[in-house]
Amino acid sequence: MWWRAVFEPIWTVSLLPPGATDWERAIDAVDADLVARDPVGLIPTARLAATCPEPWLPHLAAERSVDAYSSGWSIAQRREAVAGSFAYHRVKGTRPALDLALRPFQFGITIVEWFEAPSYRQPYTFDLAVDLGTDLPWYAADFSRLVATANAAKNAHTKLDRVRPARRSSGSAFIGAVPSTRRRLAIYQALKILTLTPPPSLTFVGGGLFLRRTLRITSPT
Repeated sequence: MWWRAVFEPIWTVSLLPPGATDWERAIDAVDADLVARDPVGLIPTARLAATCPEPWLPHLAAERSVDAYSSGWSIAQRREAVAGSFAYHRVKGTRPALDLALRPFQFGITIVEWFEAPSYRQPYTFDLAVDLGTDLPWYAADFSRLVATANAAKNAHTKLDRVRPARRSSGSAFIGAVPSTRRRLAIYQALKILTLTPPPSLTFVGGGLFLRRTLRITSPT
């Protein structure tokens, strides 16, 4: 065998080839000392998103090519983003990939594709409806990060058209009504027929209906 493992008292094993430079051996010795001083099982622990030490999470996210990752997220959101990276890259460019990529955000996000909209929309476009709840903050950085994440997860021919944030509020509304009736009385001057002369060649036969209503107005006693 061209290489030889030497077990030092601190139980480290060098994997450098015989032709390694002094610089490489110095770096190897420093790394070996750091690993030997750490708890047993640190490396397997650091490979899991659920147990990786928090300062190492950005490096694990970069290794797994996590497209959406922010130091401003909670530790639970960052671990979820790293843990879902493998499943995300299996379906990248599809609707499930969008769902996985947007899941770590603290907002409730609904994807509305062009054929799901209530009115006509440009084909191969989609919107993001963002539910801000009653008190979730919304900053310009959130908008930019959301757009970048969606564009990284979607396929090449689909376009993000709009991002529609909405905030819900609660309160009490009082509606009342008062019934009202009105009668209108119109008084006209009676017409008086002075002369009625029918044509000599025509005979008129008719009748009339007369309705009278009496309105009595008295002064209060």
